[in-house]
Amino acid sequence: MAKCYFLGLMLAIAPAVFALPEDRDQPIEITADSAVINEKQSQAEYTGAVVVTQGTLKLEGDVVNLKTNEDGEVETFVAKGQPARFENLRRKTDQEPVKGRAQIIDYSYDTDRVVLTGDAMITSEDSEFSGPEITYDLKSGEVTAAGSRSSRVNMTMQPKKK
Repeated sequence: MAKCYFLGLMLAIAPAVFALPEDRDQPIEITADSAVINEKQSQAEYTGAVVVTQGTLKLEGDVVNLKTNEDGEVETFVAKGQPARFENLRRKTDQEPVKGRAQIIDYSYDTDRVVLTGDAMITSEDSEFSGPEITYDLKSGEVTAAGSRSSRVNMTMQPKKK
């Protein structure tokens, strides 16, 4: 039975999580109340209603930490909030972006993975998926959720409108 739910989840969510390829070519814009940048450690911390945008990608949090590699390219964004939020379009023709929220959202540029931890939820079209931790891969569309007996993974799929 659980395999059926997971398969249904993959069919509902997977086509919706791919980012627009041209998003990576757009500049990254960050707005916040304050910032502390440590060039020696290749990291920065933005605080106070932080909004990060790059193309159709949008990441919001109370605090956002940014880490870069030795070439100055972004490696990761980690957003923390009550909740932190994430959204992204997969195609220009989509009506609504994929939306996610959690206490912590870790977005890795290197692996193109987003890990939502702590009361995590992803909404795509008419489907909603929630659990303690949700990971999805923007390249493959693979969605993985972790739960337990006391904190279960849930999915709601709405019937197609006729």
